[in-house]
Amino acid sequence: MGAALVAGLALTGCGGSGQDGSAAGTASASGPAGSLPDGTLVKAGELSFCADISAPPLTFYDPSQKPVGAEIELGDALAKSLGLTAAWKNTAFAGIIPALQGKQCDAILSQLFIKPEREKVVDFVPYMYSSGALMVKAADDKGIGGLDTTCGHRVAAQTGTTVASFLQEASKTCTSQGKQKVDIRLFAKDSDALQQLSVGLVDAYGTTVETAGYVMTQKPGEYKTVGKPYGQIKTGIATIKGNTALHDAIAKALASVHQDGTYDSILKKWNLTDDALSS
Repeated sequence: MGAALVAGLALTGCGGSGQDGSAAGTASASGPAGSLPDGTLVKAGELSFCADISAPPLTFYDPSQKPVGAEIELGDALAKSLGLTAAWKNTAFAGIIPALQGKQCDAILSQLFIKPEREKVVDFVPYMYSSGALMVKAADDKGIGGLDTTCGHRVAAQTGTTVASFLQEASKTCTSQGKQKVDIRLFAKDSDALQQLSVGLVDAYGTTVETAGYVMTQKPGEYKTVGKPYGQIKTGIATIKGNTALHDAIAKALASVHQDGTYDSILKKWNLTDDALSS
C-alpha cells in the first residue's frame, strides 16, 4: 500500500471534527421538517448520522478532515430534502448500533447490512446493495483464490462486520475438513486492516466490493481481488426501533432523491452504479 493512500485512510477519527467525532454537513433547510413530531430528532433542525468514517468510497475524511464519500453525500441530500442540516458522528462500527440506541445520533448511514438479527433492534430503509470481497497483493503467489482457499492463511478484516463473519464461517469449514483454521486478524478500523496487507503482516484483506474497488483505483497494479464477490446483501439506513416518524420521513426523502436524479448522480460519481437499489 502506498504511503499516500494509507495516510488518507488513516485520517479517520483524527482531529478536525470535534471531540465526539461530529461534523456538520452542508445541507440547507428547505423541506418538510416541521411535519416531524417534537422529540423525533436528537437535536431540533439537525439530522445526525452515526457512521464509521473509514471506508472509502462511502465514508472517509478528505485532507482537510471533512467527511466525504457516497454515503456522506446521500445523507446530506436526505437531510436537505427534509429541510434539515446533516451532522456526522464518527463512530466505531462495532459500537454503532449501541450508539444509535443511546441516542448519540438519529440514524445510522454506514453500509450497515440488513440482517435478521439487526432487524430485531433497528428499523431499516434499504438504499443500496453490497457484497464482500477478498483482496491480496497483485504479485501474490500464496495460492489464495477466494474464501474457500484461506485455510491456514492470515486474513485481516474489520471488527463487527459481516465480512468478518464470513471469514469465521470459512474457518469453520476449513477445520471441519481437517485443514488449518483461517488466522483471522480483526481491527477497529477497516483502514487498519488494509494497512496490515500493505505492510505484509497478513496474506489477504476482507472488505466490501466498494472499498476494494476504490483501493485498486487509487493504487492500480498493487492489489487484486480473488474469487467471486460473496454474500450480496441490501444495506440500509437504520433508525431506532419504533421511531416510525423518522423512519417514514427518511423513506420519503430517499424516494425524493431517487426521483430527482440525485441518487443516481451520487452513485455514478463514486462508480457505484452496479450497487444501485431501485426506488
